[in-house]
Amino acid sequence: MRSGPEPPAGAPAGSGARPFSFGPLFGGTWLAYASYGVLTAVLPLAEIAEGGGPILATLVLGAPLLAQTLASWGWGWLADRTGARRAPVVLATLLQVPLFAAFPVLGPVGLFTVRIAQSALFGALVLVTTQATEDPSASAAFRLGRLQLAQNGGMLLGVAAAFPLLIGTGFRLDSTAGWELSAFLGAVTALAALVFALGGERRGAPSSRAPAPFAPQSHPAVFRLAAATTAVSTARYVAVTAIPVYLASTLGHSGFFGVPANPTAQLALWVAISSVLNLSVAPLSGRWAETWVNRRRSLFAFALVYPAIWAGIAVAPTYPVVFAVWIFPVAVFFTVAGVRQAAYLTGPAERGRAVGLLTAAYNLGGLLGGVIAGVLLAVAVPAPSVFAVAAFGGLGAALLFLPGALRPRGPPGDAVRTSGS
Repeated sequence: MRSGPEPPAGAPAGSGARPFSFGPLFGGTWLAYASYGVLTAVLPLAEIAEGGGPILATLVLGAPLLAQTLASWGWGWLADRTGARRAPVVLATLLQVPLFAAFPVLGPVGLFTVRIAQSALFGALVLVTTQATEDPSASAAFRLGRLQLAQNGGMLLGVAAAFPLLIGTGFRLDSTAGWELSAFLGAVTALAALVFALGGERRGAPSSRAPAPFAPQSHPAVFRLAAATTAVSTARYVAVTAIPVYLASTLGHSGFFGVPANPTAQLALWVAISSVLNLSVAPLSGRWAETWVNRRRSLFAFALVYPAIWAGIAVAPTYPVVFAVWIFPVAVFFTVAGVRQAAYLTGPAERGRAVGLLTAAYNLGGLLGGVIAGVLLAVAVPAPSVFAVAAFGGLGAALLFLPGALRPRGPPGDAVRTSGS
C-alpha cells in the first residue's frame, strides 16, 4: 500500500529534544563504514594468515551477516514498537568499540565469533535508513542515495587511513600493526557514536501495544521482494567471498598490476577503488530510484548484470578481469532500489520492519553465499568453477524470482518528489 501523509520532521512538541537533522545521520554513517571498509579488506586474509583456512576466510564476511540479518529485523521491530531511532543506534555503535580491542589476541575462531557480535550491533544502522525514508523534507530515494554516498565514502576513508598499517611483507592482527589497527577502528567507531548522538530524530509516541502484524499475508509484495533479494544476494556473495581467497592463493603473487604489495594491501586497494566508483554513482542511484518504473528496471537489470560479470571471471579468471569485476558499481543500484520500494509499499508504522526485512534479506544472502563458497573451496573446487556457480545462481535468481516480486500492483508509478534534491 502507498504510505500516507506523515507528520512534520522533528521531535514531538514539548519534548525538549533536538529537531531531526540528516547531517549527523550522514556523518555517523560515513564514520561507521570507515571501520567496515577496513574489515572487508583485512579479515578474510587475516583468517588465512592465522590458520583459519578457506572456510573461515569466506565465512568471516558472510556468516556474521546472519547476526546482522536477525538484528536488522529486531532493530526495525524496536523502532516500530517504541518510536526510538537515535538512542539504539548510538548504544549499538558504542558497544562495538571494546570488541575491536580484542582483535589481536583472539585467534581465527575467536575473531570469527566476535565479528558475529559486532555484526548484530552494526545491524542497528538499519534505523538510520528508516529515518532517511521518513524525512519529508526531501525524497526518500534522494536520502537513500546520500546514505550510499556516506557508506562508500566511509569505506574509502577507512582504507586510506589504515593502508600504511597493511603494507609490507605481510599483515597479521597479532602484530604491532594489528594492535594499532584495532585502536584505529575503535576510535573511529566511538567517533561515529558521538556524531549519531549529536543529531535529533523523528520520533513518534511509543506504542502501548505490539506493532500491527507484518506478515506475508498482509504485505505479500514486500516479502516477495525480500525473497528475490536473498536469491540475488546469495549468488553475489558466492563470488564476493571467494575472490579474497583466490587473490591470496593465486592472483596476488605478482602484486598490484606488477607493483609489489601483499594480498591484504592489494585487497585494501580494491576496496578503496570500488568505494571511489560507488561514490560517483551513489547520488545517481538515489535519483534513479525515485519512480516505481525505474526501481523495477533497476532491480531487474542489475540482477542480470551480476551473472554476466561472474561468468566473465569464470571464463577468464585473470587479475585484470577479477579486479574489474570487484570494483564494478552494481550493488548500489540494486540495494537503493530495493529498500526504496519496500518503504514505498508500507506506511510509517510498518516501515522500520519493511526496511529491516530488505536489509536482512540481503544479509541472509551474504551468509548463504559465504557458506556455499567456503564449502566449495574447502573441497578443492577450482575458483573459476565457484564463479560459474555464482553466475548460474544469479541468472536463476533474476529469471525465477524477480518477475513475481516486481509484478505491477496499483498505480504504474509514483510521483517524483524533488524537494531537497
